[in-house]
Amino acid sequence: MVESLTLAQRVRMGLALTDELVIDAHAHLGVFKDYFVPQPGADDLVNYMDRYGTDVACIFGFAGVNSDFVYGNDLVADAVRRYPKRFVGYTTLSANYPEDLIPELERCHALGLRGIKLISIYQGHPEDTERFIPVYDWANAHHSIVLSHQWGPPEFLARIAAQYPRVCFIIGHLNVAYAPIVRQHENVYTTTTFVPSPVAIVQAVESFGAEKILFGSDFPDLDVSLNVGPLLTARISDEHKRMILGRTMQRLLSEHA
Repeated sequence: MVESLTLAQRVRMGLALTDELVIDAHAHLGVFKDYFVPQPGADDLVNYMDRYGTDVACIFGFAGVNSDFVYGNDLVADAVRRYPKRFVGYTTLSANYPEDLIPELERCHALGLRGIKLISIYQGHPEDTERFIPVYDWANAHHSIVLSHQWGPPEFLARIAAQYPRVCFIIGHLNVAYAPIVRQHENVYTTTTFVPSPVAIVQAVESFGAEKILFGSDFPDLDVSLNVGPLLTARISDEHKRMILGRTMQRLLSEHA
């Protein structure tokens, strides 16, 4: 019986996690300028999620990384409208258009997008840019999740985490330099993206604490197996694996608009 198998045994047998809660906290939608994404649409992503047993994916539009964030956000809003139980949509913002930050947040909030995605380093601005201060003000008022590719100097993340306690700050890519900040601040979390080995998962749990880590695959940018395989074969308890796979993110989504 599948229920009697450990998570490591199941992944080694190639079994989808169909009876486990899996919430992908870091995923994309659409095409990207730097490489080919063969199946970029919402229907494609749902089929891909079903292959691995992913219940829900938090998605952001690739188009907003460098170019047309409005177009990218519209794609995400359409995907959420069509698959409300499978996608949680995030509004991607550009540091190059500070006058549009709050209007775009308001527009996308009305369309049902629930989180905020920042990636200013790809837009020619440092990750601790002051241009996003109005975004943190807005997010604090709306009790929102804000995921950034990285957060610049750890002391910057510590400052805004303390200044905006109603915001859930998520580190988009695993970086142990932020581990002390994650442990010190209740409202700061990290995703697993990108973890190349089971040993790296063990080290992440030791550094951050399993309760502060969220599963993130970066799909369709990266294949889900690159992150789920190391997680499920790591020498940590199945309880910690389930916490990372989706239980903590489920709680965060229930607590944040």
